[in-house]
Amino acid sequence: MFFIVYLSHIPQGETSEISLGIDNIDLFFHFVEYSILGFLLFQSISSEELFAINPQYGTIFIGILFAISDEIHQSFVPGRHMSSMDILFDSMGILFGTISSSRIFASS
Repeated sequence: MFFIVYLSHIPQGETSEISLGIDNIDLFFHFVEYSILGFLLFQSISSEELFAINPQYGTIFIGILFAISDEIHQSFVPGRHMSSMDILFDSMGILFGTISSSRIFASS
């Protein structure tokens, strides 16, 4: 989560060099980074027995709430803005990471 916040705090001029010249590549990056977050977050919630919530629901709720708060944070960074498409791809990444993690570790 700290790494995502760090990346979100970089002003827009410095992140455009990473785009590789491909349109909307940032949406792919959002999906990948939040898939990793969903995977790891599910692992941490499912291994902690203090939570009285379903690990899948908890991961999805916390992950999407974090995605929204991160986009709000970006609206205060020079050259960055809040985007509903970013939140959508973040949420899809959280879902993918959560489902992947639950299926991999449910079968072991």
